[in-house]
Amino acid sequence: MTHPLSRLALLLLPALSVACSSATLRINQTGATSTYCDPPLAYTYDASTRPIANLDSVLAVSPALTQQFSRHDLLIANAVAIIPLLRQLTTQVTTQEADRLRQQIQTRLLLAQTQVSSVAAELDCEGERADQLATYLDQADTKRVRRLTIGSVVVGAITTVATALIAGDNANKAVAISGGLVSAGLGGVAAFSSDRRIPFQHARNLLTDIWLAKDQSTAYPPVVWYVLHEKAFSNSSQHVIAYNVRQRWLDYVLPGTSASDQALYFGTGGAYRADDLHTRANMLNQLQSSVRSINQDLQSLLLNLSKR
Repeated sequence: MTHPLSRLALLLLPALSVACSSATLRINQTGATSTYCDPPLAYTYDASTRPIANLDSVLAVSPALTQQFSRHDLLIANAVAIIPLLRQLTTQVTTQEADRLRQQIQTRLLLAQTQVSSVAAELDCEGERADQLATYLDQADTKRVRRLTIGSVVVGAITTVATALIAGDNANKAVAISGGLVSAGLGGVAAFSSDRRIPFQHARNLLTDIWLAKDQSTAYPPVVWYVLHEKAFSNSSQHVIAYNVRQRWLDYVLPGTSASDQALYFGTGGAYRADDLHTRANMLNQLQSSVRSINQDLQSLLLNLSKR
């Protein structure tokens, strides 16, 4: 005669199979190691497109500029590398020369706008890439929890039926205890988040230079890097924008994170959990917003130039 516990095991086997099948789910790694967000070309910037380091000394001998433009506009003009062109424009030049200078200024401004848009687009793409994989892991975890919960309910139901059908007090208790333990175990496992990880690579990491507070960067165009590191472009003018972004990460995104987590976010990649991917996407989105705000400064300069 079959032992009551053996019969219970046979009844519970289908439920356990359903509950545990999610453990064998294969994670789709498409996009995890891809570099489709990276710029298609490696851009180089010559000296003519770089801001003047000693701007105040140049303005000191150019009173016409300080009379016609605000400090803020002159700083964004320096970021766009058009101070020499503006100096020439404020001198006695022919109409033909003035038109040529204005055309060069417009070209520089257009170039600056495309550079800002390019960096913002890359940050947006990287954020979407991280969020997409995080959503994939979240959905896999949701399926896992649902299966475990269903398994727990099924085990509880089977145990209830089995205790009603099996004769004998001792056997009945054994079945009830065994079924209860299995059901509780499945429910307990479902209560804990999955530690499922996926390899996620980002050899080009726009977060790194901001986090390390570097003085210079080859990952950003000069106009973007200059604005992010000039106090005058910050609302408070107490700290540069890059510092403020990094501080918001520390205060609202990274509190309590370990050194290994920080190495993951600001290195070249590694094994990410869903929460890690959401964290990375959050930081990318915050930085993207700050980069996009440069367009407001460019607009101010454009409006001033249009009046002259």
